[in-house]
Amino acid sequence: MPMLKFVELVFLTWALYSCIGWIWETGLSIVVRRRFVDRGVLIGPLCPIYGFGALLVLVLLHDVNNPVALFLSSGVVACTLEYVSSYVIERLHHVRLWDYTNKPFNINGRVYLNGFIAFGAGATLVKLFVQPWFMGMISQWSPTVLNVISGCIAVLLAVDASLTAASSWSFDTRLKRISEDVNKLHAEQVANLDHRVVAANEHFEERRQTMLDTHIAHTLNWQQRRLMQAFPGMRSVRDNTIVDQLRERMEARRSRRDHADGQDAR
Repeated sequence: MPMLKFVELVFLTWALYSCIGWIWETGLSIVVRRRFVDRGVLIGPLCPIYGFGALLVLVLLHDVNNPVALFLSSGVVACTLEYVSSYVIERLHHVRLWDYTNKPFNINGRVYLNGFIAFGAGATLVKLFVQPWFMGMISQWSPTVLNVISGCIAVLLAVDASLTAASSWSFDTRLKRISEDVNKLHAEQVANLDHRVVAANEHFEERRQTMLDTHIAHTLNWQQRRLMQAFPGMRSVRDNTIVDQLRERMEARRSRRDHADGQDAR
């Protein structure tokens, strides 16, 4: 097989399962949260970790066809990838995108039992049924069709990845700035605290909410706001509470908009 065709087949396989992963994650989020939330790290409909997980299973377990052995081995491979990905992201960006600390049978909050079962079952279906069908279909494409489709997806992915990377590298710095402003406001509140505790607390809360709203609108970009909505378990390593505070204000703003839209519709 020519090297170019081999690379294109691997790339399209990765893209297929990345897209399927996005559909799974987003669909699950719709069921649980009862509204659409784009669950991808990238702007486009792709969850790269699913694509890499599928490739690892197909390469490492290509000789394993027993369903039980495949299920168990796939679960181990997928959870290992998820654990390593969580660790690397945290080290690079000082942010955890997911945290399973409160889930049963978790390992350091990075992986847990339900994920093992879901990934193991999904990878077993991929290896035994989906991949043979996909390779049979794609083998019928002409070299021109293969080149065009691979090239278009690659260009879009390169643009998407560049924008996402630029946003990710500045995310930690912006969260740190917001956290420092909130902590400074809290320090001022403590220093000026007097006998009117209730009134002082209410005033502090109003100022805190206004500050967070300002940072949401002007400090964070669209991609960073989307990621906080997409990953409910996200937290900053530097400040465990700042992402939750921002997300709470974003939800409050969304609720006000929905209420206003409902009033206008009447």
